[in-house]
Amino acid sequence: MLRNYSVCGRGLRINAPFFPANSENWEKFLVESTKSDITVECKISENLPEIKGEWSEREQSDYCIAENVLYKRIYMGCADGAVIKTALNDFSKKKITFAEGSFKTLMDERYMWSTIGLAESLLFLDSLLMHASYIDADGEAILFTAPCGTGKSTQAELWRKFAGATVINGDKAGVSYIDGRFYACGVPFCGTSGICENKTLPLKAIVELGQSKQNTVRRLTGLSGLQAVLGNTYIDMQTPGVPVRCVELINRILNSVNIYHLDCTPDERAVETLKSALKNE
Repeated sequence: MLRNYSVCGRGLRINAPFFPANSENWEKFLVESTKSDITVECKISENLPEIKGEWSEREQSDYCIAENVLYKRIYMGCADGAVIKTALNDFSKKKITFAEGSFKTLMDERYMWSTIGLAESLLFLDSLLMHASYIDADGEAILFTAPCGTGKSTQAELWRKFAGATVINGDKAGVSYIDGRFYACGVPFCGTSGICENKTLPLKAIVELGQSKQNTVRRLTGLSGLQAVLGNTYIDMQTPGVPVRCVELINRILNSVNIYHLDCTPDERAVETLKSALKNE
């Protein structure tokens, strides 16, 4: 079964034995057959392939490099999981072998993006996946980013209530370089927020959040800006070639998009503080 999606302005083609039924969010990103920038071939096998090489073990996945090919074994709670095969010189093409009994879990709409290694494939196409709440504020995108529990969804909701913004995704967003500038992109997964829309807008600002009893905002540049974005990016920094590419792309974002740190209260005052800072730029 073949499905074509457009994610972050890039064509994604997935060929799989079947797709789990609960794919409502992914269906918003379905497109007719078109040019594919990323292709993923999936199959289910009684036995996973045996790879000769030295495996590095990690909590959620293991990896091995053999003859210029990267193999990753992922589990996500599955006993056997799956093996992903990617050429080190081309992250746009992936072949995944699933153990019997693992496919439905690993290809659930909540986890499919992680299973297919979408973040690293997009990275090499000038797109970044971020842990961020994405809002449409008067036709431009603002991304609120921070560790879980800091208040991304709270600030997004405050902007909806007091500034007439629309929440596009409550937990995740793409940042893509398209036609000479950076855009924020909706993505077909949203964590527990439940808010997931397919919308692409010019990126006005990325705002790192901190909790405080008073509202203060400051611009982040150089290393502080890099750390704010990198610390909230979905990417496996142990994958060969990824760290350099990721830092290069973030530096390009820093040169084009304003990055802020907002220490904030969970009320309308935080909205007014940030609006004032954005207006003065």
